[in-house]
Amino acid sequence: MGNSGIREFALRYDILRGGIKYAEAKAAGPAAVSMDMRRKIKRLFSGDLILPEGMDRLGDRLRPVLILDKAEYPLGQFILTTVKAVREGASCFCRCEGYDLCFLAQRTRLEQKLYFSAGERYTDRIQALLQQCGIQSAIVEESDEMFATDREDWEIGTPVLDIVNCLLDEISYRSLWFDEAGYARISPILEPSVQNIRHRYGPGKEKGYALVQEAYEREDDLFDLCNVFVVQCENPELREMMQAVSINDDPASAVSVTRQGRVMAPPVRLDNISSQAALQRYADRLRWQSMAATETTVIRTALNPTHQCGDILALEGDLAPGVYEESGWAMELTAGGLMEHTLRRILDR
Repeated sequence: MGNSGIREFALRYDILRGGIKYAEAKAAGPAAVSMDMRRKIKRLFSGDLILPEGMDRLGDRLRPVLILDKAEYPLGQFILTTVKAVREGASCFCRCEGYDLCFLAQRTRLEQKLYFSAGERYTDRIQALLQQCGIQSAIVEESDEMFATDREDWEIGTPVLDIVNCLLDEISYRSLWFDEAGYARISPILEPSVQNIRHRYGPGKEKGYALVQEAYEREDDLFDLCNVFVVQCENPELREMMQAVSINDDPASAVSVTRQGRVMAPPVRLDNISSQAALQRYADRLRWQSMAATETTVIRTALNPTHQCGDILALEGDLAPGVYEESGWAMELTAGGLMEHTLRRILDR
């Protein structure tokens, strides 16, 4: 999204019932939407609203829509879990907090033992679990990974979201998240690379850039520096223990074995995994994450409603140049509002 001077700004709050808009809420004060890939429920809303009469807070959905230069950008669908009535002078409104539809999977718990058969596909069972929670709309990148053994791993009372995220983790998929249209997203974790850049930020008004405030905050944390990662899976139904090792031997990395010597992380032990290849992807993912985990950078930009979960972006110019994974963002929903991005550096430019 480029910058071309001052943008026209507007904001609308749709109320959906059964996926159909039937009313609007009115803004009564400041509001914000945030996304953080480290949270179980990744997309959150907070703001002061005047809600329509008869709204079903658990059944209806709030959909904020940001309007920039007459283009409309939905910012997600939210269940308003906390609503506090406020009166200030002659004004009466509701101070609201809402979660994306991960909330449905978080509040749904097992009422009986869950059984998976060997040979069933992971993504098939994950979709079935979401449907049981009332989550019908999903964009799924199918996986051919199958359960290697019969399974009955989770106790009664376990949140379905925990089960779904465990299964996604075993096949190196990103934990469950919801996009701006309210769809569940089930997709692999991609190795961060220049080829996967979705956004570019830098100074000036060139096409493809958004203006960055000429400031940033950066924190380096080398306390848990590791460069050798071992993942093991031992299950009585498997013939033998499975093990995968991944080593950071990239000479360009400040934490590689070439520059720091071998520093092994505590071994990760899994109860189940679909295959040796899946186990190796798991170990490789720990290596990728370690290469970006030592440095956190926070920048602030103009509002850009096209960001998703865990996007790869580039900073260009003199301001902390490099390629980053975005671990979170937060938008102030107001004219002239800023967007704060929390980034982990992947590559220097």
